[in-house]
Amino acid sequence: MASVGNSVRKAIEDWSIGDYEFAMLHACNAIDGTAKKIFPNLQNNARFTKLIRDNYAIFGPMGLPGINLEDTRWPIAVKSPKAPGGLPDIADVIYGVHRCTHGHGDELPEGFDLWPNASVKDGKTRTCVERGKIQLSDRVIFALLGVAVLSKANIGQVVPEGYFLSFADTVMPINEWWGRADDFVPLVAAEQLPSVILNFPNW
Repeated sequence: MASVGNSVRKAIEDWSIGDYEFAMLHACNAIDGTAKKIFPNLQNNARFTKLIRDNYAIFGPMGLPGINLEDTRWPIAVKSPKAPGGLPDIADVIYGVHRCTHGHGDELPEGFDLWPNASVKDGKTRTCVERGKIQLSDRVIFALLGVAVLSKANIGQVVPEGYFLSFADTVMPINEWWGRADDFVPLVAAEQLPSVILNFPNW
């Protein structure tokens, strides 16, 4: 079984050559590997989504900044959503669409491909929602990696030197940031991001 560190490395390498779907696959593998350590008694869907949900304070600012991910539900059909209320939150969408599609070797459904947005330095994150579809920014790849890297369960993992994550103006060399979720909190606080609940009542 590949280590979390290897999954993080492969995600970044694939993203860097524009292969966003394989990068997303490896990012999901990093979440899988981390969740298995933290919640060994939960089934895959439950532990994968719970890890993301428990770390919305990391995933949100890095992947969907300004959106209240705890309370936003998306107009997407996924199998067995785990969020309270029976409608899917973003953790359910990531698992039900991206993780399961790539994990089973299937093609991503039309309308769910990632926007190539992370390399743009304009401070904006692009997301497009249509009925039954959501195009996320490729920043969600790095948001998933952030959850894995900053988890204390992964202290001791290693990637090649020079690999990094970033948030706002802070560059975080990955080998220096394993397990440092607590140190990420003040970086987010300094940005004073809004927390908007998105409503799709008629969808």
